[in-house]
Amino acid sequence: MRNTFAALALASAALLAGCGDDDNNDMPDAGTGYMPTGTGPGTSLRCTSSNKNAWDTFGANAFVAVNKAIVAKTLAELNGPNGTANLGESFTHIGDASKGPAYADDAATFEGKLAAFLVYAYGGPESITYTDGKTYAGPQDMAAAHLGMAITNSQYDYFIANMVVPALTDNGVTSADVSSCFAPIVTDAAFKASIVGK
Repeated sequence: MRNTFAALALASAALLAGCGDDDNNDMPDAGTGYMPTGTGPGTSLRCTSSNKNAWDTFGANAFVAVNKAIVAKTLAELNGPNGTANLGESFTHIGDASKGPAYADDAATFEGKLAAFLVYAYGGPESITYTDGKTYAGPQDMAAAHLGMAITNSQYDYFIANMVVPALTDNGVTSADVSSCFAPIVTDAAFKASIVGK
């Protein structure tokens, strides 16, 4: 699995140079007429299948399905034979404020915040009303949200390769679209550093 993640990271790094709006302004790309919806970091990334960002390509229902799949896969991993061996303890303390502010959210709030972040990060609106009827903000301080969790590089890589990527592909996202419009954000060294080791 580590080789799968490494290949994904290399492919996305190679594709990043050719993704998105080539002039970095807020005007449609020449000849496309496409104007991205959001303002998040993945707004200018383009999916291979559509030449639009992930949010504009897949929409709200797909983002909800992928988000729920990420959460379900994570819980299945933690409750399975591997337990916390690959993901660590960070997910097991959700809803346990005694572990610190980063853990104070209950499971439903965690899921809503994750969904809002994914929507925003991949070109959608800055806030969403999630399936629980509550509104969540997408722009989030990732370092503060992960403070005290001591997530390691290997735990992060395992989460991306074994929870996130399968959640995408199980919901119909092609490997080309995973590489072109999803992977560049999570394989970005600065983004990863905002989560790992906090």
